Amino acid sequence: MPQSYQQGCVDVIRCDEKVILGEVQELQALLQTTIAQRLPQVVADLRRVRVIDSVGLELLYDAQRECVARGGVMRLAGAGALVREVLRVTGLEQEFELHPDVISAAGAFAV
Repeated sequence: MPQSYQQGCVDVIRCDEKVILGEVQELQALLQTTIAQRLPQVVADLRRVRVIDSVGLELLYDAQRECVARGGVMRLAGAGALVREVLRVTGLEQEFELHPDVISAAGAFAV
């Protein structure tokens, strides 16, 4: 089950191991609620993600677009080699700021 917590004034969403069709409903609801609450400064913590499919990629991309539309941004943190490769191959790595961990991603909001 995905979880959310605060890192300073940044909302962190800790994703599950699978961000795939049939597994993203809770993550989608959590992202929507988080983004709608205030100026979205969101970090998606991908450390635990082992598998992501087109549905998961679309969810992250849509969440990023919604954050930007509301004057904020979503950053990705802790993506493993497979997730980074999928983002690279699909061209989506250009749509996100990628950070090695949650602390550096959250800290980038302070700059």
